[in-house]
This record gives sequence, C-alpha cells and structure tokens, in this order.
Amino acid sequence: MKNWNRTGKIKAIILALVAIPNLIAPVEVHEGPGMIYMPFLFGCFAIPLIIKFNGTFLKREIIKPTWNDNPLTLKRPLAFFHFAAFFFMAVGLSMVLGTVIKFQTLSFMGLTSISFGLGILIGIEISLKWTKSKG
Repeated sequence: MKNWNRTGKIKAIILALVAIPNLIAPVEVHEGPGMIYMPFLFGCFAIPLIIKFNGTFLKREIIKPTWNDNPLTLKRPLAFFHFAAFFFMAVGLSMVLGTVIKFQTLSFMGLTSISFGLGILIGIEISLKWTKSKG
C-alpha cells in the first residue's frame, strides 16, 4: 500500500465500495456447486486467447500488470484483466463471508466469483508464458 499511486488507491476504494454491500446484506442464492468450475476454466483458457489476439494482431503491449496500472488504457490489456480478477475475488469473498455470517451457509455464487477471479489470474500467467513477454 505504501507504493500505491493514485490509480491504485482509487482501485482499492472501488473494490471496498463494491464488497461492503455484499458483506452487510448478502443475497441468499440457492444453486449447486457445479457451476464453480466453468468460470475458472473459462478464465484459464479465454484470457490467453484474448491476449494472444491483442498482442499479435493489434500490437498491444503485453507485460505483467501491477496494481498501479490503469485498467482503462487500451495499450496494456492485461491491466484490465488484472483488475477484473481482483474485482471478482473481492465481490465473491464478501458474498461468501456475508452469507456465512447471516445465513450460516456457503454462497456458491460467491465461490463461483472467486473461482472466476482465480481463473483470470492463472490465465494472465499463462498469457505471459505463452507470449514470452517481459514481466
């Protein structure tokens, strides 16, 4: 946190503002655990394909993202996916914690969101290895 620039602080505030409502007033969703795996696999496989397309055809800069990168710049597509991964993980964790506290049960929707965030992070690492970029 000490090395965060203005963009990093704004991103942290956005994540907190999105996570707090799910923590305070979670929605109880009745669904099975079967959908947890699909977003994870989608993140692992779709992100490298998107990044390969961006790097090859659109000549975008493919480097390892940091927290201080602006996710809205078009030059560095990994910065957007990096923020999206943390967004899904923060929302999912707050859903899980909120439903555990309020309903004493797990939120499979929250677990699905967390798995999607983890899949995106793994997809970013696969992308970096696949494109052999600087990191």
